[in-house]
Amino acid sequence: MNLFEKIAALNAKGPFRAERVTAETALKGGRHPVLPEPQPNAVLGTPLQGAGDAAWNQWLEQQGKRADLRDVVIGVGCFWGGEKMFWGVEGIVGTSVGYAGGDTQNPTYREVCTGRTGHAEVTRVVFDAKVISAEEVVAIAFENHDPTQGDKQGNDIGTQYRSAVYANSPEQLKTIEAAIESWRERFAEKGFGDITTEVRLLADIGDGHYYLAEDEHQQYLHKNPGGYCNHGPNGVSCPTGVLG
Repeated sequence: MNLFEKIAALNAKGPFRAERVTAETALKGGRHPVLPEPQPNAVLGTPLQGAGDAAWNQWLEQQGKRADLRDVVIGVGCFWGGEKMFWGVEGIVGTSVGYAGGDTQNPTYREVCTGRTGHAEVTRVVFDAKVISAEEVVAIAFENHDPTQGDKQGNDIGTQYRSAVYANSPEQLKTIEAAIESWRERFAEKGFGDITTEVRLLADIGDGHYYLAEDEHQQYLHKNPGGYCNHGPNGVSCPTGVLG
């Protein structure tokens, strides 16, 4: 049985679905942020904050650079490998890992792992829109994980490991939705099931926030080169820039 036959056999069972919490049943949280003073990215040397934060204006000024910075939040299962896949890509200037899509304020890693916060483990990717588009950023993720597994990714099982893309503007959302729709047939041709990725505006999912994860999880596979990672090429090519 070759790789694609194995994928087809696994997907014949359908995507895994775990019980979801609601705003009423989620852990309450409410403490201070788990990373109140984020240090620069250990790989890229850039801020961990989002594209609109003043830290990026300061960095651009220090570097003498001009850029059209945007960001998008992407979940591909365990965020250790999810973050690594974006390093070294031209136009991607920043990454951080965190939690989004849930209802618990300032969640901890242990809380998210219970599945009782509603969050997904995610990577926030900051990119220069003059160099790389949002759909090209998302294509990297779709070519390096299985977006058809529902609330799991490989051996990692639970709603926190769901495939997700959380856009930061209606325009970005529309572009990403169209791109993902255009890739469905390509996944089917390779023996995958239907795409189950949760695609929403970040502001409209859970409490609408992205929370930075603890420092030990930031750039984890740079700090721990032999650490756990279950991401890599899935054999599907996701073309971009071809939509009418």
